[in-house]
This record gives sequence, structure tokens and C-alpha cells, in this order.
Amino acid sequence: MDESIPKPGAQAGREARARRAPLAHVFLLRHGEPDWSPNGGPSVNDPALTPFGRAQARAAAERLARQQIDAIYVSPYRRARETAEPLAERTGLTPIVVDGIAEIGVALQGLSQEDVDRYFVEATQRPLEEHWKGWPRAEGFRDFHARVTAALGDVLGRHGLRPQQEHDFTIWHGDGAPNLVLVAHGGTNAVALAHLLDLDPVPWEWLRFESELAAFSVLQARPLGPTGRVWSLQNFNEVDHLAAAGLR
Repeated sequence: MDESIPKPGAQAGREARARRAPLAHVFLLRHGEPDWSPNGGPSVNDPALTPFGRAQARAAAERLARQQIDAIYVSPYRRARETAEPLAERTGLTPIVVDGIAEIGVALQGLSQEDVDRYFVEATQRPLEEHWKGWPRAEGFRDFHARVTAALGDVLGRHGLRPQQEHDFTIWHGDGAPNLVLVAHGGTNAVALAHLLDLDPVPWEWLRFESELAAFSVLQARPLGPTGRVWSLQNFNEVDHLAAAGLR
């Protein structure tokens, strides 16, 4: 009996070729595990990675380096910059720090782990309309959303991709086909993903598009209309590289 894998049909073949076409890609990589309470002490606002987080970063770099990466953009926070380091070594690219893709502000400095847990639990249980204020005593969600989307637009503009409103939709224009990696955070990447997919924002964006530590998502700019492109979600919360490395 012939047990060989069957060849794809015409439709599957066309779709596969379309996904392999030279089109722009954005890879949204979340940082690895952060060390929020170094040596068991009080919480810090800008933690480094744990040893486990550094292993996650190496696994992500191993996977993403198989792509032809044209540029790496990174949040200014240590956990993101340290996650980007192995990918920079593999690709020979120097990560470009973009302040606008830092995570939404929180007020955790000096808190015990118990206080940190209470901070997030109590904030999550607030009435829905209060979530627009962001986390207590910190950055509001509307300011965060405006900051991230402006920074994302600037990054894509550097590579010749610019948005234009057409009727009720956002269409992107430009002839470039760069492969860009953004190394950032759960909240930042969720906002970027929803923005590129032209979705109305909600102040719990990181729950709507929740990604794991050191996971990545992939968006591709697909042709639509005479000269435009729209972003297509090709992969979300990819973690196979972590499982293969025994980190999940």
C-alpha cells in the first residue's frame, strides 16, 4: 500500500505559494522569563532575565534565525534587550531600541511578591470602564495605545510601508518586503497585532491576544486592491521552539 504523503491540491498549492511570496513580515516576539524579585527581594520595575528566560531567548533565536531577518527592533527594557541578544548574535544585526514599544507602565517598584499579586488582582477586578485608566497610579491605556501604534508606524515607515485610510479601512502602501522582528512585551505586542489587523482597541488587549513568554506571532502584508496591502495573521503564539528545547 502506498503510504506516501499526498501532494497538495491546486487550491492548497496556490495558497502555499502566496504565503511564500516576497511580502513584508512582522514577527512579534515576547521577552523571556523576567526576574521580577532578584534574590527573593522586593520587586523591580526593569528586571533582567532569569537563567530560564535566557534559555528561552536562545531557543527563540534559533527558530527566528532560520528566516531572512532584515532588522530587529527592541523595547528599552532589560528583559526585551536580553531576549534580543541571541538573535542579534545569530543574524549579525544590531537591535534598534525603540522607546515607544516599552510595556505599559505599572507601579511595582519595591513591592513584595504578595503586594504585586494583590496589585494585579485588585486592578483586574475593577469595573470595565476603569480599565481605560491602565494600571493604578501608572500609565493610562489610551496613552499607551497611542505610544505603541505611533512607534509601530514609525518602524514600518522606515521600511517604506505607510498606512492610508480608505473608506472605513486602513490600507498599507509601499513596495518593500522587509522581514522585521519586534522584541517587546505581552501588552505591547497585543496592541501592535490588533492595530495591524485594523481592530478597535480594548483596554485588556493583552488578554484578547495573550502570548506566552518567548512566544512569537507572525503577520504578513498581503496584496489587496490596486496597490494596497492588509496585514494577515499567519501564526499566533508560536511555542514549538520552546517545546523542542524542553522549555515548555
